[in-house]
Amino acid sequence: MSKKTSDLKFLKLCWGLIVGAAVMTSCSLNPKIPVVADEPIERMVRDEAAKILAAADPRGEFSDYRFQLSAFPRRDLLGLSIGRGRIYINYQLAQLARKNSYHRWLLRQTLAHEIAHELAGHANHRGAVANTSAALPGITARHLGLAGPVQFQNYSVEKELQADFYGMTYWAKLGWDCAIWVDILREFQRQNYVGDSFHPTGRRLDQALASCAAIRQPPTAPMASAVSSPSPH
Repeated sequence: MSKKTSDLKFLKLCWGLIVGAAVMTSCSLNPKIPVVADEPIERMVRDEAAKILAAADPRGEFSDYRFQLSAFPRRDLLGLSIGRGRIYINYQLAQLARKNSYHRWLLRQTLAHEIAHELAGHANHRGAVANTSAALPGITARHLGLAGPVQFQNYSVEKELQADFYGMTYWAKLGWDCAIWVDILREFQRQNYVGDSFHPTGRRLDQALASCAAIRQPPTAPMASAVSSPSPH
């Protein structure tokens, strides 16, 4: 088994979460998520995030965002956005991103996805995203390294697909090849990773293929048409 394959086993899924409002607000959660202090890694993450934010929101202020590292006990949790510009990135993913280009692109995909959640205000749309069925498994406090009976609700699959769509448009503005985004999802499939109810790899890949085809289509081509963003529900 190659090192890349081994590393990818736990770096497969980019989660976007909101905190269950009936139990704990995201504001009270923020200082309790364990974080890792590693200035060189943090600087690299901030630099990558700054590029994406400059493309996604040219009039925005980078100082309105806070990017932190967390060694999530649940190792396939790549990123977490909780509103108000607060984004957590998997520490091991960030470490690997300094060592090889594959994980650097995976980090860029994760950042673009989480930034999209923030810019779309998904954490504030409780009626639209708080649709986790009690019968479906979700993130627990233990997955984030928290103690206590904290409950969470996942963003709806529509919001996750929307974050993917917006994230890919940020990549396009930066001139980053959308085929790389597609290949990351194909790698998930090659490893027989189907995702979950909120992050279905097949649907994410299908959307990415359609979006990438539209992005690569020459603007002057006959019958050119833009791919529509998934509408929120």
